[in-house]
Amino acid sequence: MLVCMKFSPSVGIQRRKVRYTFRISRLKESMTIFRPMCNLLIIVGICFSGSYLAAEDRIDFDRQIRPILSQHCFHCHGPDDEHREAGLRLDDGPSAKAELDSGTTAIVSGKPEESELIERIFTIDDDLVMPPKDANRDLNDNQKQLLKRWIAEGAEFTEHWAFVAPERPTLPEVTNKKWSKNAIDHFILAKLEKASLQPSPPADKRTLIRRVTLDLTGLPPTPEEVEAFLTDDKPDAYGRVVDRLLKSPHYGERMAWPWLDAARYADTAGYQGDPTRPQWPWRDWLVTALNDNKPFNRFTIELLAGDRLPNATPEQILATAFNRNHMHNGEGGRIAEETRVENVFDRTETTATVWMGLTFTCARCHDHKFDPISIDEYFSLYDFFNQTSENGAASQQNSAITPSIAYSPPTMHHRLAKLKAEIAAARKATLASDVELDKAQLVWEKSVVTGVESLALSPWHVLGPLLPPEGNADKMFAHLYPPEKNVDLNAEINGKKWTVREEFVDGKVHELDSAIAVTYLYRTVKTSIARQVNVSLGSDDSIKLWVNGKQVHANPATRAAAADQGFAKLPLVAGENQILMKIVNTGGISGFYFRITDSAVQKLLPVLTKRPDQRSEQEQAAVREHFRRNISPTGAKHFQRLDDLTAELKSLDTKTIRVMTMDTIDNPRTTFVLDKGAYDKPTDRKVTAAVPKVLPPLPEGTQPDRLALAKWLVSGEHPLTARVTVNRYWQMFFGRGIVATPEDFGAQGKRPTHPLLLDWLAREFVESGWDVKHIHKLIVTSATYQQSSRVTPELLQADPTNKLLARSPRYRLPSWMLRDQALAASGSLISELGGPPVKPYQPAGVWADATFNTIRYTRDSGNALYRRSLYIFWRRIVGPTMFFDAAKRQTCEVKPNLTNTPLHTLVTLNETGYIEAARALAELTMTEEKATEQRISFAFQRLTARTPNSEESAILTSRYDQLLAHYSANEKERNALLTVGESRPDSSANPTELAAMTAICNIIMNLDEVLTRQ
Repeated sequence: MLVCMKFSPSVGIQRRKVRYTFRISRLKESMTIFRPMCNLLIIVGICFSGSYLAAEDRIDFDRQIRPILSQHCFHCHGPDDEHREAGLRLDDGPSAKAELDSGTTAIVSGKPEESELIERIFTIDDDLVMPPKDANRDLNDNQKQLLKRWIAEGAEFTEHWAFVAPERPTLPEVTNKKWSKNAIDHFILAKLEKASLQPSPPADKRTLIRRVTLDLTGLPPTPEEVEAFLTDDKPDAYGRVVDRLLKSPHYGERMAWPWLDAARYADTAGYQGDPTRPQWPWRDWLVTALNDNKPFNRFTIELLAGDRLPNATPEQILATAFNRNHMHNGEGGRIAEETRVENVFDRTETTATVWMGLTFTCARCHDHKFDPISIDEYFSLYDFFNQTSENGAASQQNSAITPSIAYSPPTMHHRLAKLKAEIAAARKATLASDVELDKAQLVWEKSVVTGVESLALSPWHVLGPLLPPEGNADKMFAHLYPPEKNVDLNAEINGKKWTVREEFVDGKVHELDSAIAVTYLYRTVKTSIARQVNVSLGSDDSIKLWVNGKQVHANPATRAAAADQGFAKLPLVAGENQILMKIVNTGGISGFYFRITDSAVQKLLPVLTKRPDQRSEQEQAAVREHFRRNISPTGAKHFQRLDDLTAELKSLDTKTIRVMTMDTIDNPRTTFVLDKGAYDKPTDRKVTAAVPKVLPPLPEGTQPDRLALAKWLVSGEHPLTARVTVNRYWQMFFGRGIVATPEDFGAQGKRPTHPLLLDWLAREFVESGWDVKHIHKLIVTSATYQQSSRVTPELLQADPTNKLLARSPRYRLPSWMLRDQALAASGSLISELGGPPVKPYQPAGVWADATFNTIRYTRDSGNALYRRSLYIFWRRIVGPTMFFDAAKRQTCEVKPNLTNTPLHTLVTLNETGYIEAARALAELTMTEEKATEQRISFAFQRLTARTPNSEESAILTSRYDQLLAHYSANEKERNALLTVGESRPDSSANPTELAAMTAICNIIMNLDEVLTRQ
């Protein structure tokens, strides 16, 4: 180890090279002086440590040495070729043991006295010591001695543990064999016994059911569920509780949260303007997939490459929205290609984080300084995600960015499929052979051919203006004036009579009285045969049209009359037909337009004059359809059924949601390594899709695309995927993963506290068929999980951070779970699954400040206020204000932010939703119980799963009495508390008692026991 590089400009690099030359010359000059003393010190050190070496196991390079080198040396002497100093690479055995240009060797196996590394870390010369003083990476004495021992033992290099495929280890031997409930406990107990520790006693049943219910569903157990568990003395009682929770539809909602954080899910795009986009169908797909326990390998393939599967279903394509949930910069002046490249970066790095636990971002601009990932390998992985049609351009406000899918929920799919089948059957029925209908058609055809004539239209008769009913113009359109019941041309209505207006010829816009009033127009139409006539309409403003007393058209428009504003079909019978038109004027000049555009019978005349055997199939079908649709009452029923089904199909089509998904372009892009990751600085190094060399290769002959990548990740032999995934599951149940850095399984990440357990879980996961619920059940049914969280002074001293898990962890619940708990305990929760996002209470002005007053928050009302937190609208630049510990949803995050920040108290004591939930709980207690102590006990049990002890009950009862006196004397404060939120309490409840009990419920809701997972 000769020099350590620091990030600095090229001038600094030249200066360090000069300093390096000076140091080497100084070192050579001083060798004759220092070498004998150094050799003596090393010999003495070995002599003194001889007994220690014999007593201890051999040094483990990966566990003991690599972390030292990674922390102190890899920055300058690691995998990064471009910035490596002095040609020395310490992460690779052959390189570390090779002779350097200076003629020295950093590591000589078995000979620390000849190893330059030992010389330089032990020297007292500030110009020669490594790491350099100004690097602030000093080694302590223990680390120096460990390096020396390792070299003395032969300086064996081994591969980093995370890059070696896990094998199923045998269960370790333990003394207390009765304690273990499954394999997990053997690994935990073995470590505890080695540390001379014992596990904690089991948690009591009340604590346990609350813990596991919150962990598996994110909701508290109901009092009935607690009582059922307490009275169930069967040995498998707890296991059956776990099975019930795993089947709960709320399981998927709880398990979706970590995935939303990893997927950087939000309902807006981010950046300036932060436009809304409808990605929520993906969130619903996620909940369904988790509830269905979709095998993790299939789950992965659909998330990353569902669109590439043969005959991909809409749901499989929708799944790929995972990698389109990222931010999108559509600001004015933004270069589209820059945005596109950044989005590909995001997909690449998110995939690496979620499935491999690797910090790929570090290799975007240069070779990774700590892990064996080169910049070329980064862009080879990038190439998998560089072949989508997204071009980086902005979209219209509140719309999906190409590529996207017009998606409808599965329930709608079923109806669509059924509709299409029904439409096909109805269409077939409309034209099917029918002896009676066909005879009637021949009779009709003869009458048409012999009796076709022009329509005889009378002039328009006009009545009006008729004033608004009760002077209310808004009622005119719907109001039933006398002509709508019966047209009597001799009647006088409100002093108005029918008048003939010969000048109202068809095909022109005619002006009517300008009063805010209704005008009726009436005429007759005679025809010798039944037929359907198409007309074009116009009106100022609203219009209704009747034929023979049946309404055939209505449009409550506000407009100026013009030609062809609307169209209607007039079903005429043979003989005289009555046409009534209503024009509603809401201001300004009134008017109407009417024109017959065609007669369907006249269009058919050329066909009808042919004999049936001379007509083509298409002509014969056209005549049959016209007759049955417009003339025959029996046939018309079939066509009405067909029209109704077709209208429903069109209606469903308009309800589809366009969701951004992945696709693959036909002509692949060429991917170049980008200099420093700059979108506009491609180098001449062209790369193609490939996986890092440190990991197993893609199967030979595989077409390298996203589908191949997804299958490779879940091949079962991949060293990272299963480990990384079960580690996040462990983190979810214990607050911290077996590897405390879930985002980094590389050299800079934390080593696993229980490596054999991690490997056992990884192999169990794969061999179970990637069964997620199986792993979850294993964890929560282990004795490790079921321990009490009570900490003793002895345990706190022996293992302050609880790495060995001699007790169950205890930590603050996440903010989203606290809100759901409050809603559930108060009986306010609306437990409906899925659907568009909702907007509950939020402080005024939060969005306005962040969006330059261009977007204002408008909260929902009714049930939407009480939906689960999972469904709350997430504006990316200003997340929901009650979620103070949540991920930012701007980049992938896989580590939760456990916190007990004062913001917790600010929200849970004061936020509108919490106060309203406390009042709802208070009202519930008053409905269920009469005495104060029983009411307090009722509320306490709903929030803690236990009844208060005598001391707790006395404190809360005393406080209730104080509050009762306070609110009796302070009506204004009482009323303010009772009117928080949209809901209103039952008017029959005593307001003073309700206010006092609301405050008590709020106190219980903020007990540490309620806010904490124990």
